[in-house]
Amino acid sequence: MKVRFYRWYNAVLTALLSMLGYGCSSDEPMDMYGTPVPEYGAPHADYIVKGLVTDEANTPIQGIKTSLKQIWQTDAGPYVFGIDSIQTSESGNFQLKSNGIPAGQNKLIVEDVDGEANGGEFLSDTLDVDFNKAVQTKEGDGRWYGGVYEITQDVKLKKKP
Repeated sequence: MKVRFYRWYNAVLTALLSMLGYGCSSDEPMDMYGTPVPEYGAPHADYIVKGLVTDEANTPIQGIKTSLKQIWQTDAGPYVFGIDSIQTSESGNFQLKSNGIPAGQNKLIVEDVDGEANGGEFLSDTLDVDFNKAVQTKEGDGRWYGGVYEITQDVKLKKKP
């Protein structure tokens, strides 16, 4: 008798849970009064940091490593999280991408990693990136996705003495 009850109980519970799971996964969730049901997830947007790396004579520099990093101050000291990095193109351009809502201190780190190969040795530089000054270039979906934002950050490097 106990086994029969448990089988019946499991079947009813399975059917009920599968219906609830199916109802929660529709594209436009509505409650019985026709109002939207709150979504699950986290707000996010795409942020693009782009720019041009030149020397003091305004000549574009190829092969310079550009890195976008977040720095969090903790009790144990700074915590550095690398977001994206890329080397500059032949024309000295770079474009880095960050998904999510930026937080903490955001830094653009520019380093000469190939030595004399790009026309000289250059000093590294670190710049603050202020995501509050980003310009929206694409609209979001009106829900959790906020769209695309861009920041232009040009860099002028000095040659090593």
